Amino acid sequence: MKTLLTYARTLPYLKPWQVAGRLVAPWRRRWTRLPAVPESLKPVGSPRTPFPSHDPWNTTPALRDGTFCFLNTPARLGRPVDWAAAGQSLLWRFNLHYFHYLHLLPPDEQVALCRDWIRHNPPGQGVGWHPYPTSLRLVNWVRAGVSAPDLLQSLYQQAAYLARNLETYVYGNHLLENARALVLAGTYLDGQGEAGRWLEKGLALYRRETREQILPDGGHFERSPMYHALMLEGYLDVLNVLPAAHPDRGWLEPVARRMGAALQAFIHPDGELALFNDATQEIAPRPAVLLDYLAALLGEVPAPAAVLPDTGYFVHRDAAVYLIVDGGAPGPSYLMAHAHADIFSYELSVQGVPFIVDAGVYEYPAGTMRQYTRSTAAHNTVSVDGYDQIECWGSFRVARRAAPRDVRFEAHASGCRFEGAFDGFTPFVGEPVTHHRVVTVIPATRQIAVADRITGTGRHRAVSRIRLHPDVVVSEGTDGFVLERNGVSVRLEWSGETGWRWEEGWYCPRFGVRQRCRVVALEAEGALPQRIDYRLTY
Repeated sequence: MKTLLTYARTLPYLKPWQVAGRLVAPWRRRWTRLPAVPESLKPVGSPRTPFPSHDPWNTTPALRDGTFCFLNTPARLGRPVDWAAAGQSLLWRFNLHYFHYLHLLPPDEQVALCRDWIRHNPPGQGVGWHPYPTSLRLVNWVRAGVSAPDLLQSLYQQAAYLARNLETYVYGNHLLENARALVLAGTYLDGQGEAGRWLEKGLALYRRETREQILPDGGHFERSPMYHALMLEGYLDVLNVLPAAHPDRGWLEPVARRMGAALQAFIHPDGELALFNDATQEIAPRPAVLLDYLAALLGEVPAPAAVLPDTGYFVHRDAAVYLIVDGGAPGPSYLMAHAHADIFSYELSVQGVPFIVDAGVYEYPAGTMRQYTRSTAAHNTVSVDGYDQIECWGSFRVARRAAPRDVRFEAHASGCRFEGAFDGFTPFVGEPVTHHRVVTVIPATRQIAVADRITGTGRHRAVSRIRLHPDVVVSEGTDGFVLERNGVSVRLEWSGETGWRWEEGWYCPRFGVRQRCRVVALEAEGALPQRIDYRLTY
């Protein structure tokens, strides 16, 4: 009954085709009929600037030995490769079929590995022919410039298969990856067989999905810094293969500039992305690489954004402090796959050193760690009576949810002030409860003040958590602590009547990697209203 109720609270937000499409898609893929491959295929498109390459896990010697590493988990698959990779997670197997590692091999070994894949993965069979890995494999084969006749024949079949099996039931980043693959394959084989239709279909998807997925402030609508970076890479790849006079460049270039400005809002001084909403390091190319790619294609890097009101992120950045606050909706109502219960959470770096961090993401399969990293307790914000702000469940589902209201951000010469209110606890606790948060940065006094007010009716327990980077060393005082890391000190203090305790948490900056970290839990319990105030002096 509990499971049925959870589904009942989730399904009303979904589009009908999201449900029906998942039932239809496997059968459609199974019965896909591919067209005849034209004779004597040849590559005709070429990029304007070299494509970037990115694989954080594999090495040339290991690949030659048949050892592959994805999500920080190595496995020896031998030669010929065991492309089924039984026992590995679905995401690990997807990565195997992406071919992000292809650039690590010399051309003759690239050809041999692609031929091995063709021999052991007949069209439409196995996980490698799912539309998502098919999309990324097409991108990587085109980027590598495959030209052997049998590889071009397979590339043609893969693109034709993808064009007939788009992930229109998934939406979001998956559909944009489908579109990128069609554009790259279409330009690479332009004028041959169906290639022109793939190009037009891919560009039509970009025109339609850009209006939905890229918000006016340049952020991607799934609100994940990592997926934003991946989608920007896709837009840049499209610009890289389109001719200078192509009419779609007229709208694609401004979109890429807006996305580049938004990307910079998510970058800590150490060059790493903020870890909100299923963001993790290593999956996307490093931000500096993407910005260099953007500059090579468009001639300059746009000025960084500090306020993303549509995406819901607000940034204070000066010589000493980088502070980013998540003050937006968890995600689009029908696509909350990467949403976390992290409203009003923040990350903080001082003197270029990360001190207060998000939990990140450890893995995607449903389970204890997946539930933990999406929970409110894994973020630097307030929970009430132990409840999460939104009802995350499974791997990628959200049932009950709410967005903040009355969000305001003021930046001025003397600092900045963020504030907002959140009423989403009410359905969980059964009484009207509002969390109101104000975050103020005052450079003149070198202070960051966080003020939480919990108002409403009844008696409740509120907990405001502060997650410390695992490398932070703590010295305890009477009403606070001195936090030290890499020679930088930050003092954390709160009012004497506020209760507190230590919690043990997880910090997961990369897939498959988790480190224990200390969490300060500040508590207020009793009849509402309650308040929890603390300040950080740097």
